Amino acid sequence: MRPRALLLGAASGAVIGAVLFLLFLLANHAAIGLDLPAAHAHVRQAFAEGALQDRDYLKGDTAIGWHQYNDCLILRLALDQRAGATALTVSPLVTPPIEPRTQCSSLRGFLAGERTGTTGYYHRYIHGHTLLARLLLPRLSVAAIRGIYHGLSTLLVLAGIVTGLLALARGRRRAEGLFWLIVFLAFARGFGLESYGQSLGHGPADIVLIGYLLMLAVLGTGRGIGPGLAMLTAGLFGALTLAFEFLTGGIPLGLAAVIGGLAFAARPGEERAFAPLPVAPLAAYLGAIATMAALKIALVAQVFGVRALRADAGQLQVRLGLDASHGETSDLGIVHMARQLAKGIDGLAAGMPLMAGAVVLIALVAGMWGARRLLACPDPAMRARVVALLLSNGAIAAMLVLFWQHTMIHAWFMERTLVWTIASGFALFALALPAQPAEPGAGCAR
Repeated sequence: MRPRALLLGAASGAVIGAVLFLLFLLANHAAIGLDLPAAHAHVRQAFAEGALQDRDYLKGDTAIGWHQYNDCLILRLALDQRAGATALTVSPLVTPPIEPRTQCSSLRGFLAGERTGTTGYYHRYIHGHTLLARLLLPRLSVAAIRGIYHGLSTLLVLAGIVTGLLALARGRRRAEGLFWLIVFLAFARGFGLESYGQSLGHGPADIVLIGYLLMLAVLGTGRGIGPGLAMLTAGLFGALTLAFEFLTGGIPLGLAAVIGGLAFAARPGEERAFAPLPVAPLAAYLGAIATMAALKIALVAQVFGVRALRADAGQLQVRLGLDASHGETSDLGIVHMARQLAKGIDGLAAGMPLMAGAVVLIALVAGMWGARRLLACPDPAMRARVVALLLSNGAIAAMLVLFWQHTMIHAWFMERTLVWTIASGFALFALALPAQPAEPGAGCAR
């Protein structure tokens, strides 16, 4: 561990997080009250055309998406502006649906003028999704917004595939090209974009993640990324991750991208600067996240009072499985937990749970074989890269286990983080294959 790099990265991340948080607040304040009649009309249109329905969950739906609960929640947060501008800038209003009504049917009732239930402030997130909805709804239909999200994520993945292919075709930085080609192929089929790419709750976070990976791929298959740029972009990535993190796995996937991705984006000959751990970029990523979270907490306490933080603390206890008093049991039972995980794998590829589960297992076995072979290489840079990929998967596993209650209850979208396990497993296997059977050091490097 390099103390100076750690401090520099954390300081850079803190500055980036503070600046982005300020810009976010200014944008959020400016978005309040923007042509609300037009925004309401677009949401009514979505119900009339079937782009929104009363059901909160449409398993495997590839037209309007699986997670309608989040879509309707975000739309409600964007439309309900009955409070003052200062309060709405910090946290949008929320009215929990009264059973047996769904979140989406409650949104339909709100549009019809119903005002039922107790209104409160939704403190737990930075609300980047709400900001985008407030900005876009006055101008675009719900279907158009979904189309933009889905289209952007698709184009980013395709650009990543082309980047990897071009690197291999040119014969330069072939190990990097092979790695990034496999990564983007995995995201193309194993990230559930057909069911989540159009989601108002998942789409923005997916775009931030895939966009960061594409930047690393482009630089990594070219001249490579230097320490300064790596640190600054990781800090920006961390800030944007938190801005669009809706407890859907963005932070652990971001950790994996910084730890494992930077190892295959370094300048030629400087791979060990980022592997096995990119100290300064990782500190910048986490520093930006911590800074934005701390500023949000401080602002909530100032505007709503310290008591308002109790609900947030309670939610944290629920997600850690320490408190079952908020309506989501923490005692799931071994059998139920296993069933949740088995069903959740369907989120990787809609309607194909056997395929998704088998691919994860195959990737794990193939990755372990590849890692074992590569760790025996005489090349220290390659060994460091392998360790970085293993650590990146450890970061995902640690987050999923730490927030185990949240992982089990929401396995159907939290298990999308396993796309990184699929990508890195097959990449380790491919990198360990010898270019020629008789080549000295075969299977160690490209």
